[in-house]
Amino acid sequence: LFTGGALAGGLTFGQAVLAAVCGMLILAVYGFFQGWMGAKYGVSTTVLARVAFGRIGSSLFGLVLSLTLGIGWFAWQIAFFGMTIEQMFPGQWFADRTVAMIWGGVLMVATAFIGYRALAALSYVALPLIVILSIWGFIASVNYAGSFEALVQSQPLAGNMTLFAGITLVVGNAALGAVVFPDVTRYGKTPFKGGFGASLGYFVGGVFAIVGGAAMAFAAQVPGVEGTPNIPAAMAQIGLGFFAFLILVFAQWTTNDSNLYTGALGMRNVIKLPKFVIVLAMGILGIIIAVAGIQDQFVPFLNMLGTYVPPIAGVMIADHFLVGPYIRKQAYQFGPGTEYKKLNVAALVMVVLAGFTASKLNWGIGAINATVIALVGYFIVSWILNKLNIPEGFGTVKEDESGF
Repeated sequence: LFTGGALAGGLTFGQAVLAAVCGMLILAVYGFFQGWMGAKYGVSTTVLARVAFGRIGSSLFGLVLSLTLGIGWFAWQIAFFGMTIEQMFPGQWFADRTVAMIWGGVLMVATAFIGYRALAALSYVALPLIVILSIWGFIASVNYAGSFEALVQSQPLAGNMTLFAGITLVVGNAALGAVVFPDVTRYGKTPFKGGFGASLGYFVGGVFAIVGGAAMAFAAQVPGVEGTPNIPAAMAQIGLGFFAFLILVFAQWTTNDSNLYTGALGMRNVIKLPKFVIVLAMGILGIIIAVAGIQDQFVPFLNMLGTYVPPIAGVMIADHFLVGPYIRKQAYQFGPGTEYKKLNVAALVMVVLAGFTASKLNWGIGAINATVIALVGYFIVSWILNKLNIPEGFGTVKEDESGF
């Protein structure tokens, strides 16, 4: 929803819809392969990454997950929650933005303690409601604008943005989410069902929400807050009632629990502590950052993720489907006693190089460029190193009985 509002700041309505479809399609494609692997092996993303990146490399990836999803995105969503509650109960002490951030954050941390089953229970309620809110918001936007034609003819609210930049923004909105599909698809019945189900849901839900957010922002013509689109204010402006805000609260709750859950799984791959300790520490830090104003960096943060996160999936896909069977000629395996490289230097360097190269290119879509460069580049480098009999990384380490 907020990404839709951000697109409205620099694109026309038609361009915003096209950016939503193209961006979510990119995520669905590489998310399918990530989800396929998770369902096949039944392991989390950071454990899956041990083969491609090595034990130290997967720990670095886990650290990235914990910092971005478990702390950064968690903090931003808490700030979003505070903004929503402030619009729902204007003038009430408990709806003061800072106060709402604190008690809302505590509520989200408490649910994340329970884990996957709590996320599933929340999602069964929240996900259908989010679709309803997106459609409802779109219809209300058309009515408020006067006609569908008037909405379609809406011009950017603030400045100008290229279509490619808009697509990168959409990809950045959920880039990490698609990379970490294995965290959920590891419970899939078959690899295809896991990958296809997750990617289809991501695509449809993402397009619905982004277009709904853009429509509300265009119709309401409500200026953002320090560069961040104020979707709650837009909802109030076009006449959506209390129930719409309640849906938004459910959406924030379930999304942020997923952020903290995935971030905790990533950090669990780095340090050997009970998950509840990690959840608590990350949750407290996220609340502190939210109160300090993390939402101010929303758009730059998304742009950065949109360029540097997809290469992680590119390397993981190349390693599993190309390098493993055709160059190393070794199948993936996991469990106690499994040997991993300590660090796959080639994989790690290729992620950074692909992200940097894509950020410097002046043509194409950054997310696609970065993914393709990482996938093709890692395969070529691995083939060359194999022919020269040079190892991709160094050292080995065995998985212990606890899975660490």
